[in-house]
Amino acid sequence: PDSALPYAEAYHRLAKRTKDPVRIGEGANFAGMCHQTTNEHEKALGWYLEALHWFEQGDDPWYTAITHNNIGAALEKQDQRAEARPWYRGSLEQFQVIGDSIWVANVSNNLANIYYHDQLLDSAAYFYEEAYRILSAKGHLEYAAAVLMNLANTRLAQGKVDEALPDYHIALKMLPAGSDESTRANVLVNLGECLGRSGRADTAVIAARSGVELAAEVGSKEIIMNGHEILSNLFEQLGLPDSALAHYRLHAAWKDSIFNEERSAQVAELKERYESGKKDAELERNRATLEQNAFEKKALGAGALLLLLAGVFAFRAYRIRKRSSEQLGQKNAVIGQALKEKELLLREIHHRVKNNLQVISSLLSIQSRGITDLKAREAVRDSRDRVKSMALIHQDLYKEDDLTGIDLPTYVNKLARSLVSSHQLAPEQITLSTNVDPLVLDVDTAIPLGLILNELLTNALKYAFPEGRPGRLWITIREANDQLHVEVRD
Repeated sequence: PDSALPYAEAYHRLAKRTKDPVRIGEGANFAGMCHQTTNEHEKALGWYLEALHWFEQGDDPWYTAITHNNIGAALEKQDQRAEARPWYRGSLEQFQVIGDSIWVANVSNNLANIYYHDQLLDSAAYFYEEAYRILSAKGHLEYAAAVLMNLANTRLAQGKVDEALPDYHIALKMLPAGSDESTRANVLVNLGECLGRSGRADTAVIAARSGVELAAEVGSKEIIMNGHEILSNLFEQLGLPDSALAHYRLHAAWKDSIFNEERSAQVAELKERYESGKKDAELERNRATLEQNAFEKKALGAGALLLLLAGVFAFRAYRIRKRSSEQLGQKNAVIGQALKEKELLLREIHHRVKNNLQVISSLLSIQSRGITDLKAREAVRDSRDRVKSMALIHQDLYKEDDLTGIDLPTYVNKLARSLVSSHQLAPEQITLSTNVDPLVLDVDTAIPLGLILNELLTNALKYAFPEGRPGRLWITIREANDQLHVEVRD
């Protein structure tokens, strides 16, 4: 993963040159996956969120669904399971619409794992069953066996021993010797626990021992640890305290070993972050020093240039009087160029403000997808409409020749149609009648007027046309005595 990250970042940079949102999203998603595999889950989450922005902009439903799953996984790894659930559910719904059954099974298993960890066992069993049904039907037997083992573990946790036992046996049959030995060892150990609960401790010992031996062959330390704990309980059940104690000690030893390894890995990770932080700080100091040196050189050069210019202007002062008319023309040209540059700068400012407002609107749209409460979702939608009412003003400013004012009739018509669309009303359902004076408003007047119109029209669209009833909206804006009179009727 460390070697792959520079390639992912290079792909991301090259993709940006193409301005293809899907390719840019792929680069961000690749970078997130690299950080995810090195347990840098916060960095991974940042990349995944950027990838989601580009995939949604590129209108790619499959990659959008993938990224929802990846965001859920990054949150789950940070023990933010409650936050991960809506992302997994969003991914699941999108894959169901697309019809990608394998990914439906994968995300269902991810959701089930969260529910199992949070002891929501009925929900866990439901999603494990769904994943198992798809994988077994598609012939992916090794994956299906692993999911079936998880389902059996869930039923065992529910106390449904009679239902769990056949599932363990079926999972073993789906995993012939030499296939996925780690999963097979896990099934055997869990089968031992299940047999012990059903009162067959002798048979349970055989299964659990087989699982521990197989886990030792493939180096599955956690399975070995769990297997010794189960064997300890089984021997205690059989009335063999010496054997029970021996296996309990082995369980404790393996548990300490795994804990020490995890702690060492955490220490190594923290050390690496510390060293990386030191390097970043050193680079920042070097950069600041270089910038300071460059600034000083530029300042000295500018001072020398100013002195030179002063000498030149003093030498040529007497000639300026003779060429006053020529200089006047030159000054007019300079002023004209300055005005053009100012106009270009002002146009760029309006463009960037419009883009920033669109980003805010997109973030509100993404946030609303995870909101189930209708009133909360409606409040977020109203906020988006307010943002859009301001964005329309800046959009018209940078597109029109006159950067100082907004054509009021055009703006009112655009705002009204945008709100009708936002409330998911058909254009033919609502008839708009506008009677607006042909005024050009400055930004300071247009923005508050737009927000007022937004609120009036929103209330009308919410409550005036229930159950899809058609109707008409009248919008009248008149100027009288240096005041604007606004009227909205439905």
